[in-house]
Amino acid sequence: MNRHPFHFFLWLAITLTVSSLAQELAPAEAKRKALVEKQDQRGLRFSRQAVIDRSQRMLAPPSSISRWTGFTVAATPPEIEFVLAPVQPRFFDQPPDGYFSGVWSNWSQGAYHSTTKKFFSAIGSHRFYKPLLYLFEYDAVSRSIRRLPEINAALGRADAEYGDGKIHGWLDFYNQDELFFCTYWCQYPEPSEKEFLSGYEGGCLLSYNVMNGRFTDYGVPVPRASWPYHRLDTRRGMMYAVGMFGEFLAFDVSTRRIRWAGYPPPGLRWYWRTMLIDEETGLVYSTNNLRQDSSVHMIRYDPVKNRFFKMNATVPPDTIADDRAQMRAHIRSKRKDGSFIAVSLGGRLFSFYPEKDRVQDLGDCWPGPHRYTTSLAMSPDEKYVYYMPAAHGQAYLEGAPLIQYNTHSGERKVLAFLHPFYYEKYGYIPGGTFSVVMDDKGETLFLVLNGAFAEYDPQGGDVFGDPSILVVHIPESER
Repeated sequence: MNRHPFHFFLWLAITLTVSSLAQELAPAEAKRKALVEKQDQRGLRFSRQAVIDRSQRMLAPPSSISRWTGFTVAATPPEIEFVLAPVQPRFFDQPPDGYFSGVWSNWSQGAYHSTTKKFFSAIGSHRFYKPLLYLFEYDAVSRSIRRLPEINAALGRADAEYGDGKIHGWLDFYNQDELFFCTYWCQYPEPSEKEFLSGYEGGCLLSYNVMNGRFTDYGVPVPRASWPYHRLDTRRGMMYAVGMFGEFLAFDVSTRRIRWAGYPPPGLRWYWRTMLIDEETGLVYSTNNLRQDSSVHMIRYDPVKNRFFKMNATVPPDTIADDRAQMRAHIRSKRKDGSFIAVSLGGRLFSFYPEKDRVQDLGDCWPGPHRYTTSLAMSPDEKYVYYMPAAHGQAYLEGAPLIQYNTHSGERKVLAFLHPFYYEKYGYIPGGTFSVVMDDKGETLFLVLNGAFAEYDPQGGDVFGDPSILVVHIPESER
């Protein structure tokens, strides 16, 4: 073969570089790479533009659940936009011994910006060594997705060995255009003394201006703490977060002053996966995450009194485990009747009335065994609550149902079964979601799916690795 010397050495350099990179992939990632290339026949991972589907097949329950009762199915399928998150690199190299190689995943509640008609979400590499953490912007007008600047780099950690690979709470808008959130380490239960002494201090609080593209770093509010859950009171500008070991943070983003940083009093422990804010009163709620509180009481923080209180209300029992579980998710805003609709860790729906200090049991969120639900979205008219059970990677085993709960009748209606439709058409398995967000008109849902280009296994486990955005346009006849 005749080659110009320069072209030959350029070709050789590129070949060796690609070969070297392939050899550096973690073993599990090398296998995943081959599987993704096999399954993604349409090359969706290379596209920034959503594909659009509407099919009666979305309304057919998979055979594995065909005999289940307790739900209805919509008559008209929704139109759904589907796009892969353009993560980079898509596959991870092998980290040093003792570190997780990582998996692209979403763990946070996204946010819709009605001014620009854009949906924002967060996806991270789920690793502590050389992590990558991004915000993503989905434009509902152009139906396209964009990756925003890497967050560790924006914090000045681009060359650091350690950093944060997750956002695990809510993305919340304040002052119209500022998107606030906290970061979370991926080294469990916590980094070592050596890692802390390297310069890594802990989880950060920051914001991103969606109009000018600028990050604002509010620093590490509590050294050696990290934030597996957080919410912002969007009326008062108070960021609330709960740490890995039960630390509670109340931080005023306007004055950059801490209102509370520490632990609740003895007998109370804030559950580290929920932060219910009543923005009418400014009071904040969770459940008591102490084993000795077997009834699982609701607890409250009052930012004016700067005190914690144990309430009389308790979470309804879980019918699967025959036990009580913590509150895991809830709607964003209080309903006109003074209640928040919430769901327990075991998938039990209930209404919580903070002023009346009581709860009302609403039954199981879904008849199947995989009921773990991490996000609830309510329609503006308060008639419907939307969610998807089996959040942690196994939604496909239940047909990945997107459910519309009727707050008046209690009907649980499946708007679409995402599996096996997306597997049969695109080779993609929906694993579940931690983010269900409704637009301001009550017509469209934005979901961030954890899923993967993988081979279907009815006995399979959690499915992660190829996060995606789904935009579901609910037919008028179904709402």
